[in-house]
Amino acid sequence: MKRTSYNDELMRASARPDAADLRKAIEVYHAYHHTYGKAKEAFLDEHADIIDGFYFTYDDPERGIALVALSASMYDDASFLFLVAAGPLEDILRKPSRDIIDRVVAEARKSARFRWMLTGMFLHAISEDARPHIVEAIGSMTEADPMPPRPA
Repeated sequence: MKRTSYNDELMRASARPDAADLRKAIEVYHAYHHTYGKAKEAFLDEHADIIDGFYFTYDDPERGIALVALSASMYDDASFLFLVAAGPLEDILRKPSRDIIDRVVAEARKSARFRWMLTGMFLHAISEDARPHIVEAIGSMTEADPMPPRPA
């Protein structure tokens, strides 16, 4: 079996066979985030499966971390990136494996934007096992800090 090595989560996400589908889901979710009033209801009706799939990543942390990494690389939209942080990123840290915690912490060390996104989560909503590692990874960064540039 061929083993593949990845430098970061964006590289890993981009190599997924469903990467194009994930990018499309992110585009739909971003558009949904910026739709208001009755148009938002119609948009939700039309794209419910994609939007539900964006929210519910508890059972598929690989997909969740891929959505987060790709979102961070696609948009310079702080409110949207914090929504992603409080959604898929927070979800994968509710009951994470040690591997997921290690990957999130490693990505936070490599990517200032990813680390900044961690400040958009509700720390009380993630597991007690993950919390001290995430707090340490965040360091002194806060959500009030300027959004770092996109990962290359």
